[in-house]
Amino acid sequence: MNQEVRFSRLEPEQRKALLIEATLACLKRHGFQGASIRKICAEAGVSVGLINHHYAGKDELVAEAYLTVTGRVMQLLREAIAEAAPDARARLSAFFRASFCAELLDPQLLDAWLAFWGAVKTAEAINQAHDQSYGEYRALLAQALGELAQAEGWSDFDADLAAIALSALLDGLWLESGLNPSTFTPEQGVQICEAWVDGLQAGARQRFRRSPTGC
Repeated sequence: MNQEVRFSRLEPEQRKALLIEATLACLKRHGFQGASIRKICAEAGVSVGLINHHYAGKDELVAEAYLTVTGRVMQLLREAIAEAAPDARARLSAFFRASFCAELLDPQLLDAWLAFWGAVKTAEAINQAHDQSYGEYRALLAQALGELAQAEGWSDFDADLAAIALSALLDGLWLESGLNPSTFTPEQGVQICEAWVDGLQAGARQRFRRSPTGC
């Protein structure tokens, strides 16, 4: 029995999972521009027609791969926060530790991130996937920061704006780790993020005060 016959007999979700795995492998090896449908088919061991049965084209397939990866990331982060002590600062610390765990710093994942980011402005489907996943990520950070502000008694703290700043810091660290993993250790990545929150508690929170309505 050949690979394509075996593939066609799998459940739809299993077939999609294999196609996404092949897509991620091709993105790592060839980048977004080089990861053609034919190369993805060759990686998965199936025909172009079989992929076209599931997806309108490469952009849609890459967008689903993006959402699959970010879904796993969000699951890890939510689980870390949920398992942390009922303390706002402890939940943020758990978020940071999960952000620099071995699974999220896996070179194959980081290579996929680089390919995704490079494709965001070139394909509408991928841009929409990015907006969706980034919105969920920022919302989770804003919730954690808002809980810290409430616990600390900070008035007029703009948790949404602070979440943009902190997510930019985390994105920069992930990007640097993807380009050169020897730049810093996971423990140092956590340390940098903890220092950022220390700065909020020391007074930098004043930079994130909500603007008066109408201004």
